[in-house]
Amino acid sequence: MTASPLLPPTLPLFDLLGRTPEAQPWLATLPELIAQVAREFGLRLAPPLHGGSCSWVAPAELPDGTPVIVKIGWPHREMYGEPVALRLWDGNGAVRLLGHDPGRHALILERCEPGTELARSAAPADQRLRIGCAVLRRLWEVPVPPAAGDDGRAATSGGALESLASVAAEWAGIVDERMARLRPGYDPGLVALGARLLRELPASASRTAVLHGDFNPGNVLSAGGGWLAIDPKPMTGDPTYDPWPLLEQIDDSFAGPAGVLRDRVALAADDLGCDAERMVLWSLARQVESALWRADHGDPSGGEGDMARARALAALLG
Repeated sequence: MTASPLLPPTLPLFDLLGRTPEAQPWLATLPELIAQVAREFGLRLAPPLHGGSCSWVAPAELPDGTPVIVKIGWPHREMYGEPVALRLWDGNGAVRLLGHDPGRHALILERCEPGTELARSAAPADQRLRIGCAVLRRLWEVPVPPAAGDDGRAATSGGALESLASVAAEWAGIVDERMARLRPGYDPGLVALGARLLRELPASASRTAVLHGDFNPGNVLSAGGGWLAIDPKPMTGDPTYDPWPLLEQIDDSFAGPAGVLRDRVALAADDLGCDAERMVLWSLARQVESALWRADHGDPSGGEGDMARARALAALLG
């Protein structure tokens, strides 16, 4: 692929997808996809942002001068629900979907300005955590579409959202398989607990919401006088699943005394009206799943870090 201002070789997507055999045909078509999407929507394109690892993302303007973001994604499971959820939220806590080309997997999105990531805000950690919680509350307000069919997916006129229950059960099976195959030396009791929680937590939820799925502080941007979420990997299910990346990545909740993590869990639970213990249990389960993912992708030391965080979370449970 010839380098150009719209396709600089330093884009992260070339690194990840270039090592993914099934993505390489899509990469080869990307220059033409960009040209087709620009023509279809009459976009004036600027050079792309260096953020996405599975999509090409760039600022652009519509013919009337409206500033937007164009996102063209490599077709894969996690991205199919994004336009569905954005339509449901309709600007309530998330960027608005202004246009959609489902055949080319292209989204035309509201542009957040000034667009500062919550992760880079100069506000104190507790204030950033409260900002994130306020955005999450708005996302959870939208009515959940009814499930359709035996797979538990929530169906809308624009597509379907997977259920957290089915996804977490699948992850639990993968955790078990990777642990048996890789034998990475992780605490087997903690891994077994994580897999069990992935299977059991969804069934005991007292509430169901449309989940963001990847609510880290890099996916919350300043917009006017408020904040909006971007880049969801949405599902429907237990809201206490969602806060973990926010809790983990507002500074480093594990760097100081154990009381820092405990206080932040308590603050988020209070702000969100959630059960603090369930938030910790989901967080532990997600750390275990992440550890086994890392082990399977050649990063056992990163997996050890995930397991250390899982142990710290288990200690909060007493």
